[in-house]
Order: sequence, then structure tokens, then C-alpha cells
Amino acid sequence: LDTLARLASRIKAAIKDVPGVVDLRDDIELSRSEFQFHVDRQRAALLGVDTRVVGNFLRSAVQGETPSKFRAGEDEYDITIRLPEDQRASYELFDQLRVVSRSGALVPLSSLGRAELAGGKGAIQRKNQSRAVTISANNQEREVDVILADVREIVSRIDLPRGYSVRYRGKTEDMNESSAFLKRAFGIALALIAVVLVIQFNSALLPGIILLSVLLSLVGVMWGLMICRMRFGVIMTGIGVISLAGVVVNNAIVLIDCIHHRVAAGLSVRDAVIAGGRLRLRPVLLTAATTILGLIPMATGVSLEIHRIPWAITTGSETTEWWAPMAVAIIFGLAVATMLTLVLVPVMYSLIDSFVQALRRLVGLGSEHAS
Repeated sequence: LDTLARLASRIKAAIKDVPGVVDLRDDIELSRSEFQFHVDRQRAALLGVDTRVVGNFLRSAVQGETPSKFRAGEDEYDITIRLPEDQRASYELFDQLRVVSRSGALVPLSSLGRAELAGGKGAIQRKNQSRAVTISANNQEREVDVILADVREIVSRIDLPRGYSVRYRGKTEDMNESSAFLKRAFGIALALIAVVLVIQFNSALLPGIILLSVLLSLVGVMWGLMICRMRFGVIMTGIGVISLAGVVVNNAIVLIDCIHHRVAAGLSVRDAVIAGGRLRLRPVLLTAATTILGLIPMATGVSLEIHRIPWAITTGSETTEWWAPMAVAIIFGLAVATMLTLVLVPVMYSLIDSFVQALRRLVGLGSEHAS
């Protein structure tokens, strides 16, 4: 434990000057002084006091009890009842407190035993059955991943004894786990969409058009985040991308299905593409417009507080920083994807049809020549 303490001190001294690192601390606790009260069980029994009552009484006086909570708006605060701090830290506490006996009499706490100031045992933290010290800090004016890159570089220069290692946890580990989960979820979503599209259109090429429009819509997501000066949040922006994929796929399916019906009705592919684009222009634009307009309050942080009378419109709520990246990703991604749906999808449909027809003619000529 002493070696861990020395290594923690070295690491803290090395990274304390990294820009953006504030509130640097560790959880190591080698020893601490504490008041210990030893109950004389025979004397307590004669005075009608149970040792359990003494323990609960001291715990309530020092650590406190929480009988209720105070609510201020959406926040809750514990109401803790305990002695003032100057009395809790005083040795005279044991002379001033009175414990209620079984008969209802007030018995001085000092008459039930003896109190002494002793050195307590420090806390030993373990991770996966190994002793560990956690060094934590907050970030200020710099992002976590940027600060962590500087910290990794500095810590890598510190020579550690054999059997000791450094692991990075906290927000970094959570972001890595969330990123891996969302990547798997996005991949599974694309795979399921592709399977459904292949079954619906009985073609392996048409689903490629739709999935291409989904991937290209990520360009709009990146543009939106850069314009609004937001970072790509792993969780909320990732959820926005997955939600965006559903809307883009829906619009593309409706357009391609409309073109299919026109081709089945006897129109040429070129005429069917023009007719399908003209018929589905308004529904696609309305879908995109209503979705974008509905997400603008979330992106800007404007909310209507209906739980208060009179109703009030507020801006910059506490949850804006959490929800805004998701809304921005969908808004800008959908704006770009709508243009791709109305332009890229018909063009790619026509090109693929021309390619298939050319391939059929080539195969047909090759068969005639062989015969």
C-alpha cells in the first residue's frame, strides 16, 4: 500500500500541470485519527441501556439521519439532521450527549464507557481482487480525450515497479464501451435493413442504393456538428445517426416502390423515374420538414414548462447539452439525405437499370455467337 501511495504521488505531481486538469485527487487513505467509544456492557446493562441503542445514537449524532427530502424544481436535496460540525469534532461530545434508557431516564454517554482518540485503519480499495489507487480529476476548457492523450504521454515516461500497472477508466472507459456498442448496433441495423430490402425488392443492387444514401447522410451529420461547434457525442449523436438511418431508408423505399409501380404500368425507366420523383417530391419534403421543425426546439434548448402556472417558455435548459447533439445530427443529416433521396436515388436507379440492360445484351450476344 505504501508503494501505491508513492506511485500515486509521483503520477499526480507529473500530471498536475496538464492544461485542463482541475481538482486532481486520489482515494488512498493510509491512516486517519478517529474517536472510538468502548461501551462497558455491564454498566450499560445496569443503567438500562442497550449497546445497539448507543451505536445508533452515536451514528445519528455524527453521521446524521435523513428523515425527508427537499425539492426545488427538478432537483432533490437530502434533509440531514445531525450535530453541528464543531460539536462533532470535539472530545467533549461524549460528556454532553444523553442516551435514553429503557425507563426513559437520560443517561450521560460518558457513564456508559470510555472514549479515546486512536489511529484508525485506512481504506484499501481493490479492483479485480488487486489493490488499486484511483486518481481522478475534472476537466476544464478542454475535452476529456484531448487531456487524456497528454496524460497518457506523461505517465508512459514513469517507470513502474514490477507487478504494477496503470489503467484508464471512468469516462474514457464508458465512452469506449458506448462507442463499441453503437458501432455494433449500427452494423446490425444496416444488416437487418439490407435483408428486408433484398426480400422486398428481390434484388441485391437496389438495397445498395438505399444503404449508400444512408452512409452519405453522415456527411450532413458532420457538417451540422461543425457548424454548431459540437463534438460527436458517442451516445446521443450515435443514437441520432441510427434514428436518421430509419427515416432515410423509409423515404428511399417509398420513392423506389413508386418507380417500380410506374415501370410495371408500362412506362420506360426514364419516364418512371421522372414520374416517381414528381409524385413523391411533396411527401418526402413534408416528412423532412416536419421532422426538422419538430427537432429545432430540442436543438436550440427551447422548452415549454407546462408543469408551472402560468406556462413559461425557457431557453438553455440543463438537458440541452445532452439532447442537442442528437437533434443536430438528425436535422442536418436529414436535410442532406432528403436531397440525396430526391436526386441520387433516381439517378442511381437509372444507372443500375442501364447497367443491367447492357449486361443482358452482352450475355445475349455472347450466347448467339456461341450458338
